[in-house]
Amino acid sequence: MTNQTELAKELIDRAETILAFVGAGFSADSGIPTFRGEDGIFADESIERLAHAEALEREPERALAWLEETREMVRSASPNAGHRALVELAESRSVTVATQNIDGLVDAVAAERGVDLPIHYLHGSLFQIRCHSCGADHLEDSGPDRAIDLSETPECPECGGLLRPNIVLFGELLPDEAFGAAEEAARAADLCLMLGTSGAVYPAAGLPRLAADTGAAIVEINPNPTDLSGLADVTLRESTSVSLPKIIV
Repeated sequence: MTNQTELAKELIDRAETILAFVGAGFSADSGIPTFRGEDGIFADESIERLAHAEALEREPERALAWLEETREMVRSASPNAGHRALVELAESRSVTVATQNIDGLVDAVAAERGVDLPIHYLHGSLFQIRCHSCGADHLEDSGPDRAIDLSETPECPECGGLLRPNIVLFGELLPDEAFGAAEEAARAADLCLMLGTSGAVYPAAGLPRLAADTGAAIVEINPNPTDLSGLADVTLRESTSVSLPKIIV
């Protein structure tokens, strides 16, 4: 093992309260593409346009069809070794997850293993549904097994508006409750794990900075340098599915 790996293990071993800040790279080895970068989903400008909230007003059928395709892609994905290692860590440490991901894979592992793992979905979940018009939420049980087909442009039973995934699209604000809880976790953490995040999307990317400012050590796991690499006390240039299992003690 590299010296950086040993240092990361020591920081985890000493930590009492851990914040795992999770980005799209964390699920890449589950076959879910990242959003940015050369091979990212948003490399296609027409797809990026559909991820704006206004697309639900301008071209709702096309936007919902794309969102349903995305849900189908995620339904076919399985948790990877990084997801399992993070849940294993939560079995022996106080861990809170603040995730930019909308796939629910960490939650699935935690539920399967019966681990009480606080997860704050900063950008929402593909498998929770709300009305785009009146905001009524939880109109579908969370989880892919009881999914409705958004490509059929279903209507809200409360007001007749469009039903959509309860995710944060471009042009929308992060959910106050989830972000506030994540900020609280960042202030309380003595270790922050930055897992597969580019650190480019704000305000979520401010959480590791907040943790560092309040005294937390920072471990970054990412194959590539990121906008937050300068914060890291320890850097592991591997995918999270490879590196995280190595440092769980």
